[in-house]
Amino acid sequence: MVDLLRLTARQVLGRRRTILMALAAMVPVLVAVVYQLSGRKETPGELVGQLLDGVIIATLLPLVALVFGTSVLGSEIDDGTIVYLLTKPIPRWWIVIAKLAVSVVVTAAVCVAATLVSGILVLGGGDGAGAVVAGAIGVAWGALLYSCIAVALSVVTGRALIVGLLYVYIWEGVVAGLFVGTRMFSVRQYALGLAGNLDHALRVDYHLDLQGSIIPAVIVAVVAVAVAIARLRAFEVGERG
Repeated sequence: MVDLLRLTARQVLGRRRTILMALAAMVPVLVAVVYQLSGRKETPGELVGQLLDGVIIATLLPLVALVFGTSVLGSEIDDGTIVYLLTKPIPRWWIVIAKLAVSVVVTAAVCVAATLVSGILVLGGGDGAGAVVAGAIGVAWGALLYSCIAVALSVVTGRALIVGLLYVYIWEGVVAGLFVGTRMFSVRQYALGLAGNLDHALRVDYHLDLQGSIIPAVIVAVVAVAVAIARLRAFEVGERG
């Protein structure tokens, strides 16, 4: 079991996508530097909130989660090497959980680090550490949820990355902004809601209370993992949806 975790981590971290995602994580850091150079006078909660809401959770987090989440299992399905894994005496639910765990850890490591570093830079050593910590927790929550969805999509369809990006930028970026009721089905709102409720000084555009940011999100995660496990159990070598 540990070997599967180690192998998956090596596959993910040993590819160019990791370098590209690390470079993407530098964007909020550069934005933070620009904030400092501009001499703007917003409150710490506003500064961190703009960075979190406008850059990290809106763009960086879903992109990193989808790239890693759709590749930890989807790449093996696409290139046919999944056959070697499926013929081993490993429960298929464990395969999904192991792949998901690696995706969550790697995504959270990249995005939480970007949140903490850029948050500290944008504050310039002033107050507001609580807002940065709350933001990092929200990002970690989003990393888990986006990864669950990405892994499930990778087992269901061969166009998982495209479908995931459509969800992020059409559903969350457009539909959820227009229709209030759809925000209950938005990972972005779950992440922003958790961060905003943990520190009310953090100025982010969230519309869910603490329960609304956790309970529906847990349901989404459980359903996504269940779908991935069920689909992998029914998976036949050579098949691709």
